[in-house]
Amino acid sequence: MLDEGYEMQELYCHNCNGYVAFPVDLRLDGNHVVNCPKCGHEHCRVVKNGRITAQRWDSRNPTHYVLSTNVHYYLNDSSTTTGTNLYINMAWLQTSA
Repeated sequence: MLDEGYEMQELYCHNCNGYVAFPVDLRLDGNHVVNCPKCGHEHCRVVKNGRITAQRWDSRNPTHYVLSTNVHYYLNDSSTTTGTNLYINMAWLQTSA
């Protein structure tokens, strides 16, 4: 389970064509930077008032870096969307490092 205040997020890394799952601390307003653990591509999210906004960068806010030990990578593979693989992937996404 994730600690209180955290929300698990997932994004598509267009740089290496995989998915990245990571926890966001919604108590920390500002920029959140996630580096893809496979290719290192930087993904930015902005949290304001406990919500992730549509905005992807705001230099006026403080920046919070997501620890790489909490970021997970997996391929966009159709075999992960059925049966046992789906169950394992969903359970994996609900855990924290």
